[in-house]
Amino acid sequence: MITLQEFLRCVEENVKRIKRYQLGGDGSGGGCDCIGLIIGAVRLAGVKWPWTHGSNYAARYRVRGLHRVTKASQLRLGDLVFKAREPGEAGYALPEKYASSGDLRDYYHVGGVTSVNPLIITHCTGVAGGIKRDTTLGQWRWAGELNLVDYNEGGDGKVEALYKAVVTASSGKTVNLRKSASANAKVIEAVPIGTVVDVTEETNDTWAKVDDGGVAGYMMRKFLLRSDESSLSRADAEEIKRLISEALTILNQALKA
Repeated sequence: MITLQEFLRCVEENVKRIKRYQLGGDGSGGGCDCIGLIIGAVRLAGVKWPWTHGSNYAARYRVRGLHRVTKASQLRLGDLVFKAREPGEAGYALPEKYASSGDLRDYYHVGGVTSVNPLIITHCTGVAGGIKRDTTLGQWRWAGELNLVDYNEGGDGKVEALYKAVVTASSGKTVNLRKSASANAKVIEAVPIGTVVDVTEETNDTWAKVDDGGVAGYMMRKFLLRSDESSLSRADAEEIKRLISEALTILNQALKA
């Protein structure tokens, strides 16, 4: 995970890169949109963001403790804050893929709380230079913690790994990382075969808790091939991934024959 101070530092570092509002940008090329400010900061902190580039996605799947905000005193340093529209309101445009999520709000804009006293909400929007700093709550009505950041004061945000493991499976290209140790639990992400993860807890004979680049969840132990950290380099992992891919291709060809 990312420490709070590192996250805030990377937000400001990303701000310095941004020259204009650009849909789909993360600041790396000078252009950025609202969620891109956050994504760019996460990447500057050395954590990947392989997921959907969108504020509606972030509000539903990358924020914990999302709650209604009615006054600035409810905000915490580093919170993500959202402007949202309810169904039927003017401008409501929730993407169809979220219609079955159980939350029908359209979280159309996101920013970050970079100061609480005085209040400063930093966000990327269509103004000259792309960056705006709000000092009042205004239309920011929802807030929560980015689940890639450790908000505990003084904590380093890291959970010590028991060992590293390579994600593997005899079929398919990904393995599900779930919210809890249950086959019925919500899927957090689909982890590609060959990915090296940190195993932080051997929950039981079937499940282990793992950390995939800052994203923590549970994975079936049968999909985890243990390897000593000292003997597994990134090159080793890529080679394993390549060999697995070749084996799957050969197997699929044989099944079709």
